[in-house]
Amino acid sequence: MPIEIKILIIVISIIIGIFLIFVLPMLLVTFPIAKKLYKKDWIRSEEGTLFPRGCSAPEIDYHLDMFNQGMKWREDNISFMKEVQITSLGDKLFGEYFDFGFDRAIILLPGRAETCWYASYYGEPFKKAGYNLLCIDPRAHGLSEGKVITMGKLEGEDAINWAKFLHDEHHIKHVCLYGLCGGGTAACVALANENCPSYIDLFINDGMPYSFVRVFKLRTKHQGHMTFPVTQEFMYLVKKHSHINPYSLAPYKLIRKIKVPTLFMGGTLDFSAPPSDLKKLYDNSASNDKQIHVFDNCRHSHLRYDSKKEYDNLVISFLKNHNNS
Repeated sequence: MPIEIKILIIVISIIIGIFLIFVLPMLLVTFPIAKKLYKKDWIRSEEGTLFPRGCSAPEIDYHLDMFNQGMKWREDNISFMKEVQITSLGDKLFGEYFDFGFDRAIILLPGRAETCWYASYYGEPFKKAGYNLLCIDPRAHGLSEGKVITMGKLEGEDAINWAKFLHDEHHIKHVCLYGLCGGGTAACVALANENCPSYIDLFINDGMPYSFVRVFKLRTKHQGHMTFPVTQEFMYLVKKHSHINPYSLAPYKLIRKIKVPTLFMGGTLDFSAPPSDLKKLYDNSASNDKQIHVFDNCRHSHLRYDSKKEYDNLVISFLKNHNNS
């Protein structure tokens, strides 16, 4: 037998040995962890809803306070609110529409675990800027149908259908998509779609991740867990159940196709979407009319709560400066 063949056999034997001794046992331990994480937080069980309407983290005092403030605003403005629903991609989706009589509206696309009630917290600056507000239950959340969270793929198409509903049924001339955390990915999917209607003409993102893969790694690391191979196993489950490629469905790629005026917002204490990632998203943006703002000492998805006056002034100014009527 030639020496080259012998060496090849030895190398292959070593690789197989390493796999059987080290890699396979690790996979047998970590894959059930990844599977449990996915089934617990990303797919709706047959027994009921994944994320019902309500505070997603009542054990966190500041998050509960933020939610309660939002519910008070909702109650104060209940006379302007209408229960609404659409059918999108075969599923019934539900929301609450605050109609203040303007011809423009914001659709707030929340992140995972949040429903339309969460969005009420952001209503006041939008109202002051002259925008109606549509708060939605994303698919697999609240009252909306749907079994699987698709990291923005179907949620982005849902956003377009919600915008068409506002335009056709409520005579809205201009729609701004406001993407919170993962809702930012859904907004990017909508705005990068070649069939996105021209009246969706403004984009605000708040803590938008660079990519789902990266934010998963950052959060896993922040929680003190190893990122390999759980991340890779989790993404395999995403591909299997959501029928998407999380490596290609990413804001840092989609933002290159989005040309509408865009406001990028983040906080210095945001470990899920750190300022360095926000700057990369800003640099990748195809928009010729874009703005970036990093709030000092502000946390992920709590920019307004941590710095309300600064936040309100910025958002109101951006919206009023892009009044298209």
